[in-house]
Amino acid sequence: ESTRFHRQLPLLSLAQPGALASPCRSPMPQPTIFVAATRQHVGKTTVSLALMSGLQKRFNKVGFLKPVGQQHLPVRDESGNQLRVDKDVQVMKEYFKLDHVPYSAMSPVIIPSGYTARYIDGEVSNEAQCAAIRRAHETISSGSDVVLAEGTGHVGVGSVVEVSNARAAAMMGAEVVLVANGGIGKAFDELEMNRMMFAHEGVRVRGVVLNKVRPDKVEYVRSKMGRLLEQRWGVPLLGAV
Repeated sequence: ESTRFHRQLPLLSLAQPGALASPCRSPMPQPTIFVAATRQHVGKTTVSLALMSGLQKRFNKVGFLKPVGQQHLPVRDESGNQLRVDKDVQVMKEYFKLDHVPYSAMSPVIIPSGYTARYIDGEVSNEAQCAAIRRAHETISSGSDVVLAEGTGHVGVGSVVEVSNARAAAMMGAEVVLVANGGIGKAFDELEMNRMMFAHEGVRVRGVVLNKVRPDKVEYVRSKMGRLLEQRWGVPLLGAV
């Protein structure tokens, strides 16, 4: 299934964000894949691990970042300074030996407890968040052949502080692999709702992965959902696992 998934990964073209103001977009970035999901705990990190493994077989240097994170931990950067990064960032950097990617650029916006109140009160600005994500993406893109980014929660997470997954993907000129729980009807309904948020920001969904599909339904779901996605969105079902 992993090999099938890698082979079906579509070639990327840079997305053309529409609604987002140009100062928030990275200029001429390397191709960027943004892994998003319809809800929490459906397998974004698992899909990101599979994608990173496949991309490292095809490209010399693959970058990674999590533009907006919530669960964070302390690490030491290349100079020995302590900083906090999203927990998934540490997994990716250490497991895949991403020595060319600095910790300081891998987790540009972290939303700890109290952050939302500070944003509403004007203590944190949208411009500062935007600039942090843009700088991080430019740094990683400049030293990589392709960039993999992982979202947080469902696509709308972060909207309250104006850095939803959809907006973060637009900032980076990314295209999206969208992950959902297995099934057909409910899964497609959730996929469509999340796809519309990306479309509002001018971001293209280029493929779908269904996770946690019942073993006895894998072939059926793969056939029906694959046909449905091609008919409605013109995109492939990259995997059903």
